[in-house]
Amino acid sequence: MEINRFEEIAVLGAAGKMGRGILMLNLIHSAQLQHQPENKNRHFIIHAIDLSPEQLDSLMLYLKNQLWKWCVKHTTLLEQIFASEPDLDETEQATRYINKALTMVRPSTRLESAYESRLIFEAVTEEITLKTDILRQINLNNKNTPYFLTNTSSIPIHEINQKAGLDGHIIGCHFYNPPVVQKLVEVIELENGNPKISELVHYFCAQLNKTVVNSNDVAGFIGNGFFMREIEYALKLLVLLNKQHTFAQSVHLVDTMTRELLVRPMGIFQLIDYVGIDVCHFIIHVMNRHWQQPLSAPLLEELLHHHIRGGQNPDGSQKDGLLQYSEGKIQAVVNEDFNTYTHVEVLWPETTRILGIEPKDNHWKTMSQNSNRLELLQEHFDAVRNKQQEGNMLTINYISAMKNIAHKLYDHHVANSIEDINTVMETGFHHLYGPWNNYI
Repeated sequence: MEINRFEEIAVLGAAGKMGRGILMLNLIHSAQLQHQPENKNRHFIIHAIDLSPEQLDSLMLYLKNQLWKWCVKHTTLLEQIFASEPDLDETEQATRYINKALTMVRPSTRLESAYESRLIFEAVTEEITLKTDILRQINLNNKNTPYFLTNTSSIPIHEINQKAGLDGHIIGCHFYNPPVVQKLVEVIELENGNPKISELVHYFCAQLNKTVVNSNDVAGFIGNGFFMREIEYALKLLVLLNKQHTFAQSVHLVDTMTRELLVRPMGIFQLIDYVGIDVCHFIIHVMNRHWQQPLSAPLLEELLHHHIRGGQNPDGSQKDGLLQYSEGKIQAVVNEDFNTYTHVEVLWPETTRILGIEPKDNHWKTMSQNSNRLELLQEHFDAVRNKQQEGNMLTINYISAMKNIAHKLYDHHVANSIEDINTVMETGFHHLYGPWNNYI
């Protein structure tokens, strides 16, 4: 293993939502390397590169807070590290560890800071020209032949490699948000790429207890390849329901059905809001440049036209999108004029009639905490299958459509196996079961 690659790292977009998480993972790993006896003569540096000095200041506070949380969970390891200083209590051990770790981080607004790095983690805005211009500039001015790990969630790796002129020294390393918490990492290797980069990435992920799924180099990869196609299906279902119900009622029906009857942590429209309507629209645009059968999501364009974007505020609270939120809870649903919202209390009676779901139901939370959840899921879907009412038929058709999407990802060589698709959806999206299942 090329441990020397970790001696000088650069994280691009380090103060952003994904960049700071990726930086934190590197800090956890490098701090552990720093305390290993065989590395006592090595010096580890992590360049945190971002355009905003203010956000870099905020980044350092974030890192300190995250390190404190890490230390609280790893007191046994700290005791081993400071075994030669038995008089130190847990707080003193943690303080020493954190202060030493933070000295590795070098905040900078200058791209030149990456010119000596041997390992480059790229987490800048999901825009091909921006990414390739930055990576090309580093590659041309860096004599260490750095390895580039891009966090792109949609752009083919071979396209970035070709346009940035990286000669194959790049790999897709797609962390899920937030990287510190999420277990899943999609790894996308170039065809005939550098095997040493693949070995390094798998080693790094293993050290951080991440679950790695290899995706083939196809736009959107497995996660967004599935998610964006589900968005297309959900929007078409919304249009169909809107022929019989109001727009807001139709949104509420689909979102509630995908959350409660499909037993997921979020409904599909809440998930779109969480990721960001603008982000979803952009990813679909990227995928459509590479797919012969383009996806259609005109509603997303209409929402953006009316300045409805979703996503999160700086404090982490949810911005309004298809749904309106208060303290993280859904309060209202957008109307067809895209300027007003209907409160969910008005919508629940009809939703309950059609779906048979009471407002306080939360099947995902209940089942995810139950050791017998597989049996509970089977009982739940047996009941769905046996009841001949509108909501149950919508659920059955939806699950069948998800299975078809999974099958297409496998047939189109996006995923190497159906099991990989299930792992991505279960681990990255926290579904209790994969789209390829025998429930329906």
